[in-house]
Amino acid sequence: MPSASSASALATRKQSEILRRVSNVLRELVNPIDYFSGAKLEDALFAGNIVVFKRTSAEMLKPRGVTHNYHHRFELVIPLVKAGGIHVDGTAYFLSPGQVFLIFPHQFHHYLDVKGGGINWLFITCEFSRPQALLPLRDSPRALSTQEAKHLHHTMEEFLQKPPGPDRNFSLIVNVSQLIQRLLVSRDADCVIRSDSCQNDPRGTILQSINAYVRSNLHQPLMLSDVSKHTGYSISHLRAVFRRECGVSLGAYMRESRLSVAASMLVSTDRSSVERIAKACGFVSIFAFSRAFKKAMGHSPRAYHRFVNHGAIRGALATSGA
Repeated sequence: MPSASSASALATRKQSEILRRVSNVLRELVNPIDYFSGAKLEDALFAGNIVVFKRTSAEMLKPRGVTHNYHHRFELVIPLVKAGGIHVDGTAYFLSPGQVFLIFPHQFHHYLDVKGGGINWLFITCEFSRPQALLPLRDSPRALSTQEAKHLHHTMEEFLQKPPGPDRNFSLIVNVSQLIQRLLVSRDADCVIRSDSCQNDPRGTILQSINAYVRSNLHQPLMLSDVSKHTGYSISHLRAVFRRECGVSLGAYMRESRLSVAASMLVSTDRSSVERIAKACGFVSIFAFSRAFKKAMGHSPRAYHRFVNHGAIRGALATSGA
């Protein structure tokens, strides 16, 4: 067994070797011209205000209200056990374990075709310091590589093993931020459900038809009879299918679709006037729009715009719950 002095000498030699390697690497370093401006946290793509949760049954994926389908945060959906369908802004995707989807703020979404119990889906909701950098991931599901799956395992293992506190929070922020950065350069997942793949599933056909029709006619007030005429199904049948598959009423979805588009327009940097937004989203007057918007979001359209753009949305307006 080596003595304490020999062990100390060995440690010193190892440290010296490492420092020599650092010195060799520094041959490539060019000294800065400006010694007061360097790497800043706000320039990096960092996730913040992260919430991690799971869903272990198809029933848990069904919402308990309209606002559960539509929220103001990014949501990373990761099926671990059992595949299933997800509709995002009217487009259907079928996610298998190992495929992930990043839902953007204000995107209306719901789940279908997740069979029975025994599922295990991981959800990570968060906000980002530079959300514009994530645009390549919008409506672009990705496939986890082996290395990314290992990184995800390490992230969750570290999160669950560390006691709650600043150290665990910092590790989660770093690990989730790194995972998102990996996804930006990962390969696309070919999981879009095209119309020809839904011919044997009338529910999928109905939902896609409703989504397409409602979204393309948001500029005018719609009645359930209009949707019934367009799809060729009775109002009672449409109501039953939509309630069963989406967890919300068809009428509520139609109202929420208009409000979700309005919310997106309100947070846009080139937002129109409230009057113009109300008209574009099919409201007969600004008063009807403001009343409906405040009832759904808890704030008037102008207050909503102020709060979202100044980062004060986290409290009363944090309605993800998905």
